[in-house]
Amino acid sequence: MPDIKVYKMFGSASASANAVATYDTQEDGEICSILMDGYCTGADALNDGFSWEVSFSSVQAIATNDTRAALMGLSSAQNFLTTGGAPVAKNSFITFAPFGIPVSAGERLYLHLLITGAPTLAIVSVFVYHCLGRPQNVRQRVGRRVR
Repeated sequence: MPDIKVYKMFGSASASANAVATYDTQEDGEICSILMDGYCTGADALNDGFSWEVSFSSVQAIATNDTRAALMGLSSAQNFLTTGGAPVAKNSFITFAPFGIPVSAGERLYLHLLITGAPTLAIVSVFVYHCLGRPQNVRQRVGRRVR
Protein backbone atom coordinates (compact mmCIF):
# COMPACT_ATOMS: atom_id res chain seq x y z
CA MET A 1 0.00 0.00 0.00
CA PRO A 2 1.52 3.35 -0.99
CA ASP A 3 1.93 6.30 1.38
CA ILE A 4 -0.87 8.77 0.73
CA LYS A 5 -1.00 12.49 1.44
CA VAL A 6 -4.34 14.28 1.34
CA TYR A 7 -4.48 17.90 0.22
CA LYS A 8 -7.51 20.17 0.30
CA MET A 9 -8.35 22.89 -2.22
CA PHE A 10 -11.16 25.26 -1.23
CA GLY A 11 -12.72 28.02 -3.29
CA SER A 12 -15.74 30.26 -3.36
CA ALA A 13 -16.94 32.79 -5.91
CA SER A 14 -20.00 34.80 -6.88
CA ALA A 15 -18.92 34.89 -10.54
CA SER A 16 -17.05 32.51 -12.82
CA ALA A 17 -13.40 32.33 -11.85
CA ASN A 18 -10.23 30.59 -12.95
CA ALA A 19 -7.87 29.22 -10.32
CA VAL A 20 -9.97 29.88 -7.22
CA ALA A 21 -7.53 27.51 -5.53
CA THR A 22 -4.26 25.82 -6.45
CA TYR A 23 -2.24 22.85 -5.23
CA ASP A 24 1.47 22.28 -5.89
CA THR A 25 2.50 18.65 -5.69
CA GLN A 26 5.24 18.20 -3.12
CA GLU A 27 6.67 14.88 -4.30
CA ASP A 28 6.66 12.57 -7.30
CA GLY A 29 3.78 10.14 -7.27
CA GLU A 30 0.27 9.64 -8.55
CA ILE A 31 -3.04 11.27 -7.93
CA CYS A 32 -4.91 8.18 -6.87
CA SER A 33 -8.32 9.78 -6.13
CA ILE A 34 -10.16 13.08 -5.96
CA LEU A 35 -13.17 13.81 -3.76
CA MET A 36 -15.30 16.84 -4.73
CA ASP A 37 -18.00 18.56 -2.70
CA GLY A 38 -19.84 21.79 -3.44
CA TYR A 39 -22.96 23.86 -3.00
CA CYS A 40 -24.42 27.15 -4.08
CA THR A 41 -26.73 29.61 -2.39
CA GLY A 42 -29.38 31.89 -3.83
CA ALA A 43 -30.14 29.76 -6.89
CA ASP A 44 -33.83 30.40 -7.49
CA ALA A 45 -34.46 30.24 -11.24
CA LEU A 46 -34.32 27.81 -14.13
CA ASN A 47 -30.75 26.62 -14.75
CA ASP A 48 -29.12 28.63 -11.97
CA GLY A 49 -26.11 26.65 -10.90
CA PHE A 50 -22.39 26.11 -11.15
CA SER A 51 -19.72 23.78 -12.46
CA TRP A 52 -16.29 23.12 -11.07
CA GLU A 53 -13.21 21.46 -12.45
CA VAL A 54 -9.80 20.26 -11.30
CA SER A 55 -7.21 20.75 -14.01
CA PHE A 56 -3.53 21.03 -14.87
CA SER A 57 -4.43 24.15 -16.90
CA SER A 58 -4.56 27.61 -15.30
CA VAL A 59 -7.69 28.42 -17.33
CA GLN A 60 -10.93 26.44 -17.06
CA ALA A 61 -12.15 24.30 -19.94
CA ILE A 62 -15.54 23.35 -18.50
CA ALA A 63 -17.43 24.22 -21.68
CA THR A 64 -14.67 23.03 -24.04
CA ASN A 65 -14.63 19.78 -25.97
CA ASP A 66 -11.60 17.46 -25.95
CA THR A 67 -9.51 19.16 -23.31
CA ARG A 68 -6.47 17.16 -22.21
CA ALA A 69 -5.66 19.03 -18.98
CA ALA A 70 -8.89 18.50 -17.02
CA LEU A 71 -8.87 15.73 -14.41
CA MET A 72 -12.37 15.85 -12.99
CA GLY A 73 -15.41 18.10 -13.03
CA LEU A 74 -18.96 18.27 -11.72
CA SER A 75 -22.01 20.45 -12.30
CA SER A 76 -25.08 21.36 -10.31
CA ALA A 77 -28.10 23.29 -11.59
CA GLN A 78 -31.62 24.10 -10.45
CA ASN A 79 -34.54 23.15 -12.64
CA PHE A 80 -37.40 25.39 -11.50
CA LEU A 81 -40.08 26.00 -14.11
CA THR A 82 -40.53 29.59 -12.95
CA THR A 83 -38.45 32.03 -10.96
CA GLY A 84 -39.08 32.53 -7.28
CA GLY A 85 -38.32 29.03 -6.04
CA ALA A 86 -36.64 28.55 -2.70
CA PRO A 87 -32.90 29.28 -2.63
CA VAL A 88 -30.73 26.19 -2.36
CA ALA A 89 -27.92 25.88 0.16
CA LYS A 90 -25.54 23.08 1.04
CA ASN A 91 -26.42 20.58 -1.65
CA SER A 92 -23.44 18.27 -1.83
CA PHE A 93 -22.26 16.17 -4.74
CA ILE A 94 -19.36 13.85 -4.11
CA THR A 95 -17.28 11.86 -6.55
CA PHE A 96 -14.53 9.51 -5.48
CA ALA A 97 -12.89 7.98 -8.52
CA PRO A 98 -9.85 5.72 -8.23
CA PHE A 99 -7.25 6.33 -10.91
CA GLY A 100 -3.48 6.74 -11.21
CA ILE A 101 -2.41 10.06 -12.74
CA PRO A 102 1.37 10.46 -12.60
CA VAL A 103 2.59 13.80 -11.20
CA SER A 104 6.02 15.22 -10.54
CA ALA A 105 7.09 17.42 -7.67
CA GLY A 106 6.22 21.04 -8.47
CA GLU A 107 3.32 20.35 -10.85
CA ARG A 108 0.36 22.61 -10.10
CA LEU A 109 -3.34 21.69 -10.04
CA TYR A 110 -6.04 24.33 -10.37
CA LEU A 111 -9.64 24.52 -9.18
CA HIS A 112 -11.98 26.47 -11.47
CA LEU A 113 -15.61 27.63 -11.13
CA LEU A 114 -18.15 28.41 -13.85
CA ILE A 115 -21.32 30.14 -12.62
CA THR A 116 -24.51 29.90 -14.69
CA GLY A 117 -27.57 32.04 -14.04
CA ALA A 118 -27.48 34.08 -10.87
CA PRO A 119 -26.66 32.07 -7.74
CA THR A 120 -25.38 34.29 -4.95
CA LEU A 121 -22.33 32.19 -4.11
CA ALA A 122 -20.74 28.87 -5.08
CA ILE A 123 -18.54 27.11 -2.55
CA VAL A 124 -16.46 24.02 -3.36
CA SER A 125 -13.99 21.77 -1.61
CA VAL A 126 -11.71 19.29 -3.32
CA PHE A 127 -9.60 16.67 -1.58
CA VAL A 128 -6.70 15.36 -3.66
CA TYR A 129 -5.31 11.95 -2.65
CA HIS A 130 -1.66 11.92 -3.65
CA CYS A 131 0.01 8.49 -3.56
CA LEU A 132 3.74 8.98 -3.09
CA GLY A 133 6.31 7.27 -5.29
CA ARG A 134 5.81 5.49 -8.57
CA PRO A 135 5.75 1.70 -8.48
CA GLN A 136 7.94 0.03 -11.10
CA ASN A 137 5.59 -2.94 -11.37
CA VAL A 138 2.38 -2.15 -13.25
CA ARG A 139 0.44 -4.53 -10.97
CA GLN A 140 1.34 -2.36 -7.95
CA ARG A 141 -0.28 0.75 -9.42
CA VAL A 142 -3.27 2.19 -7.60
CA GLY A 143 -5.28 2.80 -10.76
CA ARG A 144 -4.79 2.95 -14.47
CA ARG A 145 -2.63 5.46 -16.30
CA VAL A 146 -4.57 8.30 -17.95
CA ARG A 147 -3.11 9.58 -21.21
